[in-house]
Amino acid sequence: MPLVLGTFRQKNDRSQTFVTWILYFSLDIITFFSAIETEKDSSFVILFGFSVGSFIMSLILFYQKKIKWTKLETVIISLVIICIYLFKSSGPYWALIFGIISESIIGVYLIIQTWQRPKVKYNFTAYIIFLIVSILATINAEDWSIPKVGYPLCETILNIIIIMPLIKKWRRKRIKTKKLKMA
Repeated sequence: MPLVLGTFRQKNDRSQTFVTWILYFSLDIITFFSAIETEKDSSFVILFGFSVGSFIMSLILFYQKKIKWTKLETVIISLVIICIYLFKSSGPYWALIFGIISESIIGVYLIIQTWQRPKVKYNFTAYIIFLIVSILATINAEDWSIPKVGYPLCETILNIIIIMPLIKKWRRKRIKTKKLKMA
């Protein structure tokens, strides 16, 4: 929710686009259905939650007319096509594994972006929530099989790395504020 609110409030921020988020949604939903097909008796609430979040983000960005195509979208659509191909040709298990790998590939881009331009105000809260949810999903997994723990474990690791520059910037901001109050 904080990421959605932050995006809704930051109308001039051009770093996020509708195309990126609708492709994130596509990848999330393919991974979600692959997980369900692989483990029919399990609940994949985290995958469903991330899918819904990606869809809501894409709707907001579409409403704000932030529609553009960059190299990132080319990478993501390639990953989506490969996931669909794997789902059809090799089955949901391999589509799920590649979906998790794809999330990691996209995560590397987010890590680089966050390290270059950390935005503390909304992203810090959002990624702390993502981290907590991912940790809880990892802990609550019935067993340590790839379908049940692969995605939340991957998200846990990515969120820890993404949060690090946000903490650093947040701490600098607090120290600067304290120095100004003391002066």
